[in-house]
Amino acid sequence: MVGIKLVMIVGILAGIFSGSVVCQSVGSMVTPAFFNRILNQAGSGCKGKTFYKRSAFVKAADSFPKFGHAGSATKSKREIAAFFAHVTRETGHFCYIREIQGGTYCQPSRQNPCAPGKKYYGRGPLQITWNYNYGPCGRDIGVNLLRNPDLAAADAVISFKTALWFWMENVHSVITSDRGFGRTIRRINGGECDGGNPRAVRERVKYYKQYCTQLRVTPGPNLSC
Repeated sequence: MVGIKLVMIVGILAGIFSGSVVCQSVGSMVTPAFFNRILNQAGSGCKGKTFYKRSAFVKAADSFPKFGHAGSATKSKREIAAFFAHVTRETGHFCYIREIQGGTYCQPSRQNPCAPGKKYYGRGPLQITWNYNYGPCGRDIGVNLLRNPDLAAADAVISFKTALWFWMENVHSVITSDRGFGRTIRRINGGECDGGNPRAVRERVKYYKQYCTQLRVTPGPNLSC
């Protein structure tokens, strides 16, 4: 029994010193103070200020168990910092729920047909856009976003799920494989890179570095694009 207990203790200590986050939940890293520090920078007239809730984010994150669990504290915290850096830029510190100038964003598709009169402009924390994203996202999270895309702007849990779905499909593998924050910018809005919108890129990097500091993790290499 003594030998078994010793092995268990050694294993636990090894996990701690290697940066393991087996017992660390996303909610314990995205604390109310962390979340509200972003939210409180939105103006008093922002609709998103009363829409986006930490509780909705945590509930949505429960449906994506690999998010924020990248095998080490460093990778996991960098992923969370990167996610919220892009959310901050896309929503103006949780100010916007819908794209300011919303277009139709409908591409002819048999698999993801646009519903009559519906528009698939940006909605939610990462401003999910286009019918070819709304379709598979809705199927994966269990709601019909092609028929009712505004669910992504009407229900905060669904809204965060759309953002996390897009993230896991397109960005998660980049940030957790140490390819750097700059590669995540290309996945979120590649048009800003290579001189497309230097100011936007600088803002994303600034937010990412701020959130890394708050989470007590180094930002890593390849920050820009």
